[in-house]
Amino acid sequence: MAKVKVKKSSKKSPKKTITLKKPEINLSKIKFTKPNFKKLKEKKSVQIITIVFAAIVVFILIDFLFQYLNNGYSIAVVDGVRIPRKSFYERLEKQYGESMAQQLIDEELIRIEAKKNDITVEDEEIQTQLDEIINSIGGEEAYVAALISNNITEKELKEQIEIDVILKKLIEPTLEYTEDDVKVFFEQYSSAIYPNETAALEEGEKLDYEMFKEGVEDIYIRQQVENERYAWLEGLYNEYKIQNNTVSKPKYGVLSATINIFSNLFEDANSNEETTEVETKE
Repeated sequence: MAKVKVKKSSKKSPKKTITLKKPEINLSKIKFTKPNFKKLKEKKSVQIITIVFAAIVVFILIDFLFQYLNNGYSIAVVDGVRIPRKSFYERLEKQYGESMAQQLIDEELIRIEAKKNDITVEDEEIQTQLDEIINSIGGEEAYVAALISNNITEKELKEQIEIDVILKKLIEPTLEYTEDDVKVFFEQYSSAIYPNETAALEEGEKLDYEMFKEGVEDIYIRQQVENERYAWLEGLYNEYKIQNNTVSKPKYGVLSATINIFSNLFEDANSNEETTEVETKE
């Protein structure tokens, strides 16, 4: 078969040139507006006023912060000289630290015993005790004045009442007394317990025990609980591990904190198991 050779043309295709037309600008249609220098000046003035106002506010806040910090770290200011709050607390701790620490330890022991014995206090019980206090000191106005003079809040007073109610519930079952004991107590202290009723009596008359029997028995029990309080707490001092850092320096040991945590967890687990067993048997 014969081969046919095809020759490629060596001629290049001519290049096409594109011409861009320059857009025509009609200057007559463009409007030039004169800047409003008055508005720019007013805007700048507002910005300056805003910045100055913000700076004054920040300065005032910083000043209040310094006042707060200074007052927070001082107990008094004498002729511009600040007495550090630290000095105040150090003096208090020296004079009252040990007794206050002991009171806090006693309260914690009472709470622990309440938890162990499933003892709770209802809000109504606390309010009843509070109402008795208010009535005994002469009403609401005298009560508020007493709070202020003793530098105590109602919340703190209620917490103390709660501790007293718990203590009564813990110790009362251990008390042994007869009705004659309550009568003797009534005869000795009836005038102090019921001063208004005693003042209304004629000469030679005495209060009738039967009329005040229930109330005076409750007062008698509270008195006996208070008498037994310290002996009862003293028995707990040997039962629990107590570290009073106001009396002696704290002791440090290897992994003491960790061991104490796991020990408490183990004791809680055991107490829960014992409670479950008792409930199952019942």
